[in-house]
Amino acid sequence: MKMMIDGVFYNPEKINFESVLQKLVEILGEDLKVLSLEFPEFAAIYEPDCYYRSGFCLDKEIDEELSSEELAKIKEEIIAAFPKDTIVYSLMCEIL
Repeated sequence: MKMMIDGVFYNPEKINFESVLQKLVEILGEDLKVLSLEFPEFAAIYEPDCYYRSGFCLDKEIDEELSSEELAKIKEEIIAAFPKDTIVYSLMCEIL
């Protein structure tokens, strides 16, 4: 059984994505399988603002199914790893 974590985020400024990834390892553990990473890149203009998009898709092997409350807590911790002005475009955390 595995947990899949997939997220897309927008920020008004380029962020230190490596720092965010390190926080994700602290939250989820070192045994993550990286399926994709999207380092911050210029992605959207909504005059007068512009945004940088970043994201990831990660898998983690787990021994037992997590409750919906545990998954919600993980999502909250992931969101907290990003700067406060981050727009969470999508964030899925589910058991496959």
